This record gives sequence, structure tokens and C-alpha cells, in this order.
Amino acid sequence: MEGLVNMMEETVLKKIDELWETTYGCKCQKCKLDIATYALNRLPPRYVHSLQGKLIHRFKASTAQSDAEITSCVYQAVKLVEKNPNHSREEAIYTQ
Repeated sequence: MEGLVNMMEETVLKKIDELWETTYGCKCQKCKLDIATYALNRLPPRYVHSLQGKLIHRFKASTAQSDAEITSCVYQAVKLVEKNPNHSREEAIYTQ
């Protein structure tokens, strides 16, 4: 592992994937990135530069309180983007 990595980004994208199929909004990549952007701008960054740092972040992110905070923020983002997608209805991708 070389350079800096914001582990919160990985954590948020994983949480979006977990919640993705339970939501009713558009499933396009643009909406997914809008959800991630909204959530990441409201959560503290967690930069690491080593495998050890990565493992420590994963452990801390798995605590009940941290997971609840991340889930809540991602869920708020999902609801906001569902109501206000950043594209036309013709571009939307819905699956159920």
C-alpha cells in the first residue's frame, strides 16, 4: 500500500452496497456517487498509509456506534438522492 487512502470512502461505498437493494431510488452510478459524496462530506475522513492503519480503521468502523453513524448518514443521503436525482427521469435505472 502506497500513499494516502481515505478509509471512510471504502466504508461508505460498502455501506451503500449493503443498503442499495433495499431502496427504491435510481440505481445508476451517478446516483451512487451522489450518495457517497453527500455522506463523505458529513463524516470525518479516516486517512491511512499502511496496512496496519487500514486494519485499525476496519475494526473501529465495525463498532456498533460507528456503524450506526455511518448507516444513518448513508441512509439520509439515499433518501435525499431518491427525491432529487441529479439527472432526468429518462436516465434513471430502477430495479426491484
